[in-house]
Amino acid sequence: MKPDQLSSKHNPILKEYRKLLLNRSYRRKRKKIAVEGPNLVREALRAGLVPEVIFMTAEYYDSSGKQWLAKVPSTTKKILLSPVIFNEIVETKTPQSIAAIFPCTHHTENSELMMKPKLVVIADRLQDPGNMGTLIRTAVAAGVDTLFCTAGCTDPFSPKVLRATVGSIFQITIKEVSDTGQLLAGLKEEGFTIVATAGGGENPYWSADYTMPLALIVGNEASGVAADLITKADLVVAIPLQSKVESLNAAVAAGIILFEIKRQESAEYT
Repeated sequence: MKPDQLSSKHNPILKEYRKLLLNRSYRRKRKKIAVEGPNLVREALRAGLVPEVIFMTAEYYDSSGKQWLAKVPSTTKKILLSPVIFNEIVETKTPQSIAAIFPCTHHTENSELMMKPKLVVIADRLQDPGNMGTLIRTAVAAGVDTLFCTAGCTDPFSPKVLRATVGSIFQITIKEVSDTGQLLAGLKEEGFTIVATAGGGENPYWSADYTMPLALIVGNEASGVAADLITKADLVVAIPLQSKVESLNAAVAAGIILFEIKRQESAEYT
């Protein structure tokens, strides 16, 4: 059965998509996110999320959409849009002719940890969406269980971050925390070693003992990890840099340390 077709951009469901796309507080209130592009839609479906609605152009439906809809539950609304209307509701300059509204539970408090995680990352006031997206993708690749975002972080569910994760965001638990001190105290009670990154850290990152369970704090692009968090860390590590380069991109720094952690973990079993 062919999807319904909407001919007006003023339809309430299209207005809902735009508000979810543009408004962080509205996303939290509604517990939904706006997703654009076949790759992100596919990864959300693979993660078990059921879309509330899927939008696509008739051209996309005829060329590829029928394959998508065969995998989508019958409870999902399927809607065809003209290219003009589709281009008006999405954010990207070169739209990919498919978009969707997915449920997304946002964790805004220091709620209890996942079931016995071994490796978590704490993003401290990370503000660049591309940086956040790359950090999420890197964390997933390194086997991180949970990413905690402190107050002051860019929205991990914004459209720019979603695109930068290339769909990996649906493979990790993300929790936004209001009290980082309480979070660290809870992690320590669970037996976690808290590791902070800092340019002046007393230990080169390769010399540290990364015994699990472990929490790695990655700092703000300009100012690094907050001073009060460094004082609460069990270990402060640095990545020695050559020449006149003062610092690395936060996601790059996290990747270097995370894969050293994984290297040490692998070495224990060889």
